[in-house]
Amino acid sequence: MGAITIAFDTIIVGALALPWFGLVVHLFFLEGESRLAVYLRWIKRQQASAVAGVLLFAAAYTLGAAVSRVAQDVFNDDDLYVEVPIVHRWMRMAITEDRIVTKVYCEREDNALLQAGTGHPALAEKIHTFRCQKTDYCGRECGAAPVNSAAANGSCKEFLAEDALCRQTLSWLAPSGLHWQADANLNGTGADIFGLEEAAVLLKGEDETQRVRQLHDQIMVLRGAAFNAIVACSLCLFVWGVRARRGNSRSKLGWSITLTPAGFVLVALLALKHHFHARYLTQPPYMEFVLLLIGATGALLLWRRINGDGPNEPRLPAGRWAALTGLSAVLVVAAVLGWWGTEVVYAQEVIYHYDAIASAASAGATASSTAAGR
Repeated sequence: MGAITIAFDTIIVGALALPWFGLVVHLFFLEGESRLAVYLRWIKRQQASAVAGVLLFAAAYTLGAAVSRVAQDVFNDDDLYVEVPIVHRWMRMAITEDRIVTKVYCEREDNALLQAGTGHPALAEKIHTFRCQKTDYCGRECGAAPVNSAAANGSCKEFLAEDALCRQTLSWLAPSGLHWQADANLNGTGADIFGLEEAAVLLKGEDETQRVRQLHDQIMVLRGAAFNAIVACSLCLFVWGVRARRGNSRSKLGWSITLTPAGFVLVALLALKHHFHARYLTQPPYMEFVLLLIGATGALLLWRRINGDGPNEPRLPAGRWAALTGLSAVLVVAAVLGWWGTEVVYAQEVIYHYDAIASAASAGATASSTAAGR
């Protein structure tokens, strides 16, 4: 049953990718779009609907599996950051899966809900490390005096209070005194704790953890839907720029949209630089590849058609593409907010379930020792 559920979620993500996949076919392979009706008629004549259904299922599953994996990396990639010297801040992508989990653990630690993990040796060590790292704003070793230059001149003293790192975990503008390695260590430790507790909870069986598993499935679908909406919104934006420039060659809106592919490429190159500087080849650069691909697609649509119509000119007027862009943007916001909220609830449920499991096991062990003593 679990395998069917996983396949169902993957197929949903693959089905949600069909709109932008069809848009790519419409923009770049118009001859293939025109032949689609011919193929459908041939399938009907040959009475091969069952075979076509199997092939469609396999294609949706393959596309969904690829999109799900890429979306997981895109929504948990910490490579997008840049230092802004004017305001003395780090500008970064703050809403990632690990950061959300870390923030939840910071809040649950205040309520003493991490005490249950101290009975598990590996988990107890990670919790101890987490408690130490969350005050390590300056990137020093736990228990050691600050050694870097920022700490030496006293600029970090005001941030060495309790939960200094926890307070800025989801901040898009982090103070320049923050040591990036300390922040990465805290998020990594939070992810380790969450992985250990999640594995312990899911091992209890499907009946006892049905709510947790449902939330996990929702995260997968919402994350895939958000990624698909982002791709669709980008394509609609590019075509809107093309059509706006067709209606008025001097359209400021059309020419401003023409610059967006360069923005995608610059952001991708910045993230790619940070990716290989911090991670080397331990993780593939999925997000960077997606940004480069979107930028290249936009350049092909916008830049090659400045001086003339392309072979597969989109038919809808600019107003329709503007409406599709706006609708896709709304779907992006809705899906991202839904994924964010579900991530928070899922992390909380994992903590609560693990606390209940550990408490029940501790109570059982105490009852057994008492009975043995009698």
